[in-house]
Amino acid sequence: MSIRPFLWQIKKRVLLARIRLRFWLDLRQSAAESFRFVCNICGTDCRVPVSAMSRERLSCYGCGSTIRFRSVVNALSVALEIGLKPLTDNPVRKSIVGIGMSDSECYARKLEKKFSYNNTYYHKEPKLDILNLETSRQDSADFIICSDVLEHVAPPIHMAFQNLFRLLKQGGVLVLTVPLAHASMASEHFPSLDKYHFEFRGDSRVLVNRTSAGNYEEFSELVFHGGEGETLEMRLFSKEWVLEELKRAGFSRVRIMDEEYPDFGIVWRQDISVPLVAWK
Repeated sequence: MSIRPFLWQIKKRVLLARIRLRFWLDLRQSAAESFRFVCNICGTDCRVPVSAMSRERLSCYGCGSTIRFRSVVNALSVALEIGLKPLTDNPVRKSIVGIGMSDSECYARKLEKKFSYNNTYYHKEPKLDILNLETSRQDSADFIICSDVLEHVAPPIHMAFQNLFRLLKQGGVLVLTVPLAHASMASEHFPSLDKYHFEFRGDSRVLVNRTSAGNYEEFSELVFHGGEGETLEMRLFSKEWVLEELKRAGFSRVRIMDEEYPDFGIVWRQDISVPLVAWK
């Protein structure tokens, strides 16, 4: 038996204990307003400081979910029409095939129990390179979750959208999130990226690229996001750009999931990036 799952459980328990303690201290030591919800991933009844209700902050002390994680699971429930309830309360439906793209363990392990779901990665097994899709994978999934991934995929990004479309069965759904910027701020950071590597210039990391034409480029002030694998920010999307790429790839219908579900701890208290659901 591998020791890694055991160590992961210990690490998770320590993290959740710290979250509980921090929330308890915040609520005890201040008169700050609290927010109560039932996590739609693990079913835990949570009472947390309002300050914890932001997109990426851990705000469930049962599973450590964030607003983004809960909104992704909620969007999937809406798209599959399986009922708005905690994931743990849903029946097993192994006839539904799903693919995750570097999904958080927070909800990936629960999806594995409920569906024929496989979480994939770019940098380790089970691997899925969305720019080089194997023919055998085409038309294989009823749903795909792609949460905060496409901003890290090398250009041309339209290939990633097209391959997400190809992965899905007819009638399948894509649950997508990306950090969104105002249209004036959206940009492809490295449009001529081809053969590249990283080097250090003093204490700074730079990207050195050789274009397909044989020219060399060097980029500094790189932005890296947390997480496993290659997390360089390749671009900043706008909502308009994402909608255009989904339409270009062939998706017939797109729903922007900007509704609030406060009972599940899904509230948009600031202009942040909400999930989109796209149907093939």
